Amino acid sequence: MPNLIHQQTVDFFHNQPTAAVALLREVGGIELPRFAMATTEAVDATQLTPVEYRADAVVVLRDGSGTARLAVIVEVQLRRDADKRFSWPVYAAALRARLKCDTALLVVCLNRAVGRWCEQPISMGPSGTVTPVAIHSDRLPLITDPGEARRCPELAVLSVAMNGDHPDIDKGMEVMLEGLNELDRQGAQLYLSYVFGLVPTVVGERLKELLMTASADYEKVIAERYFSEWVNKGLEQGLEQGLEQGLEQGLEQGRAEGEIEAILTVLDARGLDIPDEARERISRCSDLHLLEKWIRRAVTVTSVDELFA
Repeated sequence: MPNLIHQQTVDFFHNQPTAAVALLREVGGIELPRFAMATTEAVDATQLTPVEYRADAVVVLRDGSGTARLAVIVEVQLRRDADKRFSWPVYAAALRARLKCDTALLVVCLNRAVGRWCEQPISMGPSGTVTPVAIHSDRLPLITDPGEARRCPELAVLSVAMNGDHPDIDKGMEVMLEGLNELDRQGAQLYLSYVFGLVPTVVGERLKELLMTASADYEKVIAERYFSEWVNKGLEQGLEQGLEQGLEQGLEQGRAEGEIEAILTVLDARGLDIPDEARERISRCSDLHLLEKWIRRAVTVTSVDELFA
């Protein structure tokens, strides 16, 4: 089952398929064909075999007549998974055969090390290679130019989500908010919720401060759109209380998901075998204090069993 962080990132592209287009063009440096629309379409890449393959998202660029010009397979990858280097080429080949157009494989990675692993070419033997376009913090550095954020708010949002530990993260969040001025209410709320769920707690607190102390323009365009959701649900005791009560549960859940992901990533990066039972125990834990203890232990243990000692 996909975890919260994975699903949030997948939903990002289902709701804004143009984000995949922007990443290919602005970050991947890929020249795209002329197209009239970009839509999220069926993700089923099943072939006439007993094995079923499903990509996280598929964005199709079509011209004015409806003909597919390019299909973009979007995969969200949070950790190394050797099986994906066999299934990803299947996605590309199956979609190319179904839509009769070129395909691109876009892999979004919130972890830099995972991103570097994902972008390695996949050998197909004598027939050639398939090379994923991996997006991670090395490829998408923190955006601090307001003009760039306004031109492509999706990239600004992803750059903040991927660079939560950057020393200029405050500046990145400020220009991200300027970029959100360009969106409608639903888009601004979606992106803010996404960022709150992914950035470290201290960064999320700073983002709340930026929203609370925003200029008149921000209050009109951002705060009014975002915070009114909690006010309308009966949290009439003020903007700050609405923020705290409306986000607390989601932030706690997001923190737990982030801690779980960190533990599994550290264990995986150290080459330790993670039995299914141990992986399930870690993934089901919601105790933040216990998760923090496991993170510290994950750096030094020689086996996963020692994690729970």
